[in-house]
Amino acid sequence: MKTWTKGVFLLSLGLLATFGACRRNAPDLVDRNEAPETELWYAPPDSTEFEYLVHMYWRGRDNDGAVERYIWTIQDTLVEGELSWNPAQRLADLRTGHLTTRTDSIFSFTAFRNVAGVGVKKNRQAFYIAAIDDRGVIDPTPAAIEFVATIDELPRIVFTTYLGGVARPYQASPVPRDTVGMYRPFAVSYHGITTNGQVRAYRWRVLTSGVELPGADEWTEDLSDTVRSITNAVSDPIPAGVFSLGVQCRDDANAESPIDASTASEGVVQVVVNFDPDTRIEHLLNNYTINDQVFSRSIDFTDGIPDTLPYLSWLRIDYAAWDDPRDSVLCSPLNPDRCIDFQISYKRVSARNPGSVGRSAWLPTVGAHDTDSLSASDSNTVSIGTVEYDFFVRAIDENGTVDGTPATVHIVGNYDPVLDSVNVINYDGSILDLSVVDTLTWDWWAPADSGLDLSDLSNIRLFKKFRFRLRGRGHDHPLDPTGSGVKTWRYFFATDYGTPAQTFWTLARAGATWVPGVTVDVLDDAFELTFKYPLADRKGDSVFSALPGYFGRDLTVILQGRDTARDEPLFNQQVFINGEERLINSYPTEQFGRVTADTTFTFHFRIVR
Repeated sequence: MKTWTKGVFLLSLGLLATFGACRRNAPDLVDRNEAPETELWYAPPDSTEFEYLVHMYWRGRDNDGAVERYIWTIQDTLVEGELSWNPAQRLADLRTGHLTTRTDSIFSFTAFRNVAGVGVKKNRQAFYIAAIDDRGVIDPTPAAIEFVATIDELPRIVFTTYLGGVARPYQASPVPRDTVGMYRPFAVSYHGITTNGQVRAYRWRVLTSGVELPGADEWTEDLSDTVRSITNAVSDPIPAGVFSLGVQCRDDANAESPIDASTASEGVVQVVVNFDPDTRIEHLLNNYTINDQVFSRSIDFTDGIPDTLPYLSWLRIDYAAWDDPRDSVLCSPLNPDRCIDFQISYKRVSARNPGSVGRSAWLPTVGAHDTDSLSASDSNTVSIGTVEYDFFVRAIDENGTVDGTPATVHIVGNYDPVLDSVNVINYDGSILDLSVVDTLTWDWWAPADSGLDLSDLSNIRLFKKFRFRLRGRGHDHPLDPTGSGVKTWRYFFATDYGTPAQTFWTLARAGATWVPGVTVDVLDDAFELTFKYPLADRKGDSVFSALPGYFGRDLTVILQGRDTARDEPLFNQQVFINGEERLINSYPTEQFGRVTADTTFTFHFRIVR
């Protein structure tokens, strides 16, 4: 007798033997027959890594007759409370039983069970047997015993692909790597590996929808039949895309290798049919208008430096494509490039405005475009707004396969405006030197607006007003459209406290919002500070005893200019497809306008008398 082997666990969970009598209900004048009884026991199992053999012994007793035969079966497991198999009470159970006149036999139990297509490495199995007497009465309480067995691991499948006559060991990948040309035959072979004895059978199935091959989904014990040849002929082609084949093997433990069709990581081989076409951007042409005159220039996009194009100009993208020579084409043997069509897409983004991010669909959204069916070259023209663009172009071959690595080019739309000068002008016309920290000095007795504050007649007060002006000048790039320039401004004040000097935000039109200049490229804002004091304080001593905290401190101004107005219309993104101009979308030009670099300067306030 063999000893137990590692990896197999056999356990007798219970022995059910019933010795009680069961009598049928019948009139006293009719002879009553007692049902037979069954006893069951077994010898220690003879086990291997993938199965275990158990020598079963049984016998029957009948008090009013003789036991002539037995009925037995092997089920998955016992059911507590009520026997899951009872041929004396259920016709279906009777039909699944096996008749024998023997009183012992050796049975093989396997350590594998398939549950809803998923193999488990632990299996419960139960052996049932019931005696049958000379009148055909079956023991209503069969004897039963349950076993549990496990295996260390399930078998698995390894693949080899044969593409273009070259054998390659297959490596599973989330993105299929093995590719074969359109209308090119290929083959796949498979080999099962197991630790549970030997592989005994194979079964394969096509997982690609719409593809049927003879012999699928049938177990075969012909272990030499492990090559699937795919003709992929013009008369019977495999569709362009991913062809998937699932394979299982079964071993001595009756264990089946798994198939993971969702991730293609187990028991699945994938082959891409039809190579991607390749796309290349060949030329960029920029058309822009100045004073109603159209100018054109070529853009060098090969230097790795992002190119900036004028606002509201047009960019024509010329591109070409070619199909992989390993594909077979049918549409025109004389000119295979006729099979190429195109799609274009763009992504917009602006580092200044998080809300500017957007990605168009592949255009046209249905099908592809081809303005010259006799050529593998084409072009598209798109309007340029005031954001950064990534333009993508991809070719599509006659089988609908797209270039998985589209050609791309990065373009900056709209030049940044420039801030030329900034001046702070005192009430007396003097200009501060902003190259150093200068002082804005107000003479209490110098000419200034003064008078009575009559806004509150119950508390009439004296007042004096002092003013200064902030002037800025800028310009836009000369290639931007006629009339472009710095149209709106924004500036902030902060003291050396490190907090905004909110007082000054109320002294002018500026602050956290953009405000228009007096003309394009020119900012001229007046700031006014009013000092109020009681009528009895003719000299304003109370003002000097309580000057605002920013007097004697640094006051910092941060100034920006923007090349779009507050009421700038929406920008309409357009593209020409097959010669037809199409509106793709619109977005707020005002929000995405280009701004000058920040200009920061600092000065002091002082009041003397």
